[in-house]
Amino acid sequence: MNLDSYLPNLNLGTIKFLRKIITSESLIFETGSGNSTIWFGKQVKKVVALENDKNWYKKVQQFIKKEGLQNVKLYFDPDYPKKQFKDTMKKEDIIEYDIVLHDGPYHAEQRVLAMKFIHLFVKPGGYLIVDDISNKQCAKGIKENLDILGWEKREIRGYKKSAIIYQRPIYDEGIL
Repeated sequence: MNLDSYLPNLNLGTIKFLRKIITSESLIFETGSGNSTIWFGKQVKKVVALENDKNWYKKVQQFIKKEGLQNVKLYFDPDYPKKQFKDTMKKEDIIEYDIVLHDGPYHAEQRVLAMKFIHLFVKPGGYLIVDDISNKQCAKGIKENLDILGWEKREIRGYKKSAIIYQRPIYDEGIL
C-alpha cells in the first residue's frame, strides 16, 4: 500500500505542515491512534501511541502488523489521561518527542485533562499539535493550559477540522 492510503484524519493544512517537518529520525508521540499512527510509522524513527478504546486498539494493531511496522508502539490504556500516562510511559525510554499529536480521547473533558501535562512530552524546538479544537470545552482548555505556556502558536483552519500547532522554544524562559 502506498503512503497516501493511510493519510491522517487531519485537515489538509496540518498534513502539509507535517510533511515539511517530519524526517526519518523524528520521534512521535500521539494520543489516539489510527491512520496517523501508520502514516507516521512508515516515515519516522519511532511512534508511540496511546489508545483508550479497546476495539479500535485491536484494529490499529492489525494495521501495524499488516504493514510490518516494528518502529510503532501502540499501548492500550483505558485510564488515560487520568494517570497522566505515567504507567504506560514507564515502558518507554524516550521522554521528549519531536512531535506530539494530541488527538484523543474523544471526550472533551478527558482531552482537556490531558492538556494540563501533554506539553511535557515535547522536546525543545518540537511541536505540539492539538486536533479537533472546535469544541467549546477544548477551546477553554487550550486557553487555560496551553496558551499560557507562551509557545509560538499557529492555528490551521479546515473545512470540518481545525488544529493548533505550538512550537516549544529551544530555550524556555528562566533557564538562562
